[in-house]
Amino acid sequence: MGQKRYVVMGAGEVGYHLAQTLSEQGQNVAVIELDPVKQARIEEELDVQVVPGNGAHPPVLEAAGVANCELFMAVSSSDEANFAAATLAKHLGANRVVVRVGVAEEVITYRRLLEDVFGADLLLSTELLTTTRVLNEIHGHNTVAVEYLAGGKVQLRKLHLDDNSPLVKNPLRDVDLPRNSLVVAFFHGDELTIPGGDDRARAGDDALILGTADVIDQAELVVTTNRKVLGSVVLAGGGDTGRAVAKALEPLKLQVKLIERDRECARELSAAFPGIEIIHGDATDMSLLKSERIGQDQTFVALTGNDESNLMSCLLAQELGVPQVLALVHRAETTELWQRIGLQETFSPRVLARERIEEYIASGYSSNIVSLQSGTAQVLERVLAPASPAAGVTLAEMKPPRGLIVGAVKRGEKVFVPHGPDRLEVGDLVILFVHKDEIETVRLLFPGRSN
Repeated sequence: MGQKRYVVMGAGEVGYHLAQTLSEQGQNVAVIELDPVKQARIEEELDVQVVPGNGAHPPVLEAAGVANCELFMAVSSSDEANFAAATLAKHLGANRVVVRVGVAEEVITYRRLLEDVFGADLLLSTELLTTTRVLNEIHGHNTVAVEYLAGGKVQLRKLHLDDNSPLVKNPLRDVDLPRNSLVVAFFHGDELTIPGGDDRARAGDDALILGTADVIDQAELVVTTNRKVLGSVVLAGGGDTGRAVAKALEPLKLQVKLIERDRECARELSAAFPGIEIIHGDATDMSLLKSERIGQDQTFVALTGNDESNLMSCLLAQELGVPQVLALVHRAETTELWQRIGLQETFSPRVLARERIEEYIASGYSSNIVSLQSGTAQVLERVLAPASPAAGVTLAEMKPPRGLIVGAVKRGEKVFVPHGPDRLEVGDLVILFVHKDEIETVRLLFPGRSN
């Protein structure tokens, strides 16, 4: 493989390790950084070009060689600078751009809009990656990846199957999935199959399931062998990440406590989350944890912005007997130290972001979990136009071929997985799962521009 040009904006933990990895692979790497201290560290430790300055300025981007770069990665701590730099880099000639953003809700709800406006090929939110990781740990899920569709009202999950999965033991038609969910694909190595009712997966395969947000957890429990009993959850820290995790836990109807040391923030959280018990206090205070009987809870997750507080509160919760503790660690290089003193479960948002970008590069720049199979299938979102032959007909009348699945329909605020008698209407947002052999069928039945 010939040497390629990569440009990284931001020499924080994400940018540093991306530059290090690509440089060690023999690639031509430039790093844009405004902070002189970080510039000096990069120059001393890595074999890359360092470009001083703000990546949101065209002369700086030109000096970094974005016109000829394979991938521009805007991973600084400023969302606004990342978006501005990505747009300029794309106009200056960068083949692809990755933009790191902080807020999960923006990626879930406005991903398509942001990709279109700013020319981003991949958007990733450290907050969303963190929330997904925490939920997987709480559930004990087999989730490999998650993709959000229809503004977050529909999810696509890729799950790993073992030999005890109902999808392995039984043909698909005999697996009792909850309403508004369905299995759309099996992955066997590089082979993708869109299954019919008589098909079954093989042990070790991955399955792709689609479902509305309110049933997707139940659907996952049906098709995997996970039978973990979900207990009460304690969150320490009511900042942006804590709020995102709390919001994601709301539909699960679990008993959730959230500890927040700032009185005003605790008051705001009480108004925002009436179904969650908000505790005003310090999660590193053993007397508080004892008085709130934290030792009787199933899971304790520390999500404050302070690594030492997260470590201390988790160790205290562990001492009180909480079976599962998770600590968010911003400085990933200290993870080994935490483990050495007895805290096993730690995770770093920056490491999660770096791993996602490395996966994006390794996959040949596939931005969604379906296209990892080299474009064998696609997920499309289409608004049903009056001229569409699919408008006004039922699925049974349409008789879509096996390689085309109408996975979900968003009609106003209602979202559902359609069946044979369901009729599509003009203005519906339809989510299609399409094998590459049926792309022309989609253009015929659902003409128009993909969302």
